[in-house]
Amino acid sequence: MLGGVIAFLVCVWFYLTADKLKLNPLPWIVGALIIYYGTKAAWTFVFLKPLMGINFTHGSMIGGFLLEIIGAALGVLACGLFRDRVLMKQQQ
Repeated sequence: MLGGVIAFLVCVWFYLTADKLKLNPLPWIVGALIIYYGTKAAWTFVFLKPLMGINFTHGSMIGGFLLEIIGAALGVLACGLFRDRVLMKQQQ
């Protein structure tokens, strides 16, 4: 649930950036979603699954929440880097 809300906010961020630059926002939003969910999937299956073992469970609700927050933060960070290093450079 939290990841979906953050993904929506990232889409709004990319939409506003594209609108400010007078560009079509759809490719920006699609790129943001691919980067966000790709980063979260990589976090989950490359790092967390081997760390947590075969059961893929965590010890507490707080631990699970923190792992979800870290995945979302990494997704937002990757989107920010994608925006600044790729999309904004194409506009210069």
